[in-house]
Amino acid sequence: MFELMGRQEKDIRNKVIEQLMLKPVANTRKVIREVTIWKMEQLLDYIVKLSVDRDNGSLTVTELRRVVITIFMVYSVLRLSELQRAMLNIIQIDQAIITICTNLLKGKRGRVEVTLKVVNNKAVCPITWFQAWNEKRKIKTTDKDLLWKNSENKRSLTPEECSKEVHIVISNAGVDKKFSVTTIRKVVISTMQNKDKTKIEIDRWSRHSEASDTV
Repeated sequence: MFELMGRQEKDIRNKVIEQLMLKPVANTRKVIREVTIWKMEQLLDYIVKLSVDRDNGSLTVTELRRVVITIFMVYSVLRLSELQRAMLNIIQIDQAIITICTNLLKGKRGRVEVTLKVVNNKAVCPITWFQAWNEKRKIKTTDKDLLWKNSENKRSLTPEECSKEVHIVISNAGVDKKFSVTTIRKVVISTMQNKDKTKIEIDRWSRHSEASDTV
């Protein structure tokens, strides 16, 4: 603004102006940080309601798979593209442990293995959801198998098909349809920020250095 008025840089960059600008800049940053995409509770509450139908066996294989893909995204903090091409290690499934093996193509690139374990709340437990889905499939998932197959288990789901599956879940949960499935990862990281986790902790946990980009 001052430069447009024809003032020289040395006249602009002084301590008084810097101090005057501190509060407006700080307020701007505060507003950006407080912008909310949507609440993770919306999605989890919906999954809890679906768990009743899961337990009484009324959900179809496709409906179960949709939730499994979605809840795996939440717990693994993987991008959908990374999850779509993932292989599964179920050697320890009897101990309620599943390992997702995939490659990261963004951030800290390379091979990664994400271990999912049982959680106390069965309604939102990724292992419980996976087992319910796998038991209902005609051909069960085997060790080192691709995660997502179509209803006939003849081929893997495409990235577009996986995206559509997850979008159905978050839309049914009441999330505005304008939000894409990529916002799940941002919402999870934002939730961790609200739990007073440091950026270093979040970056290490999420395996990517983008916590500062989350609003």
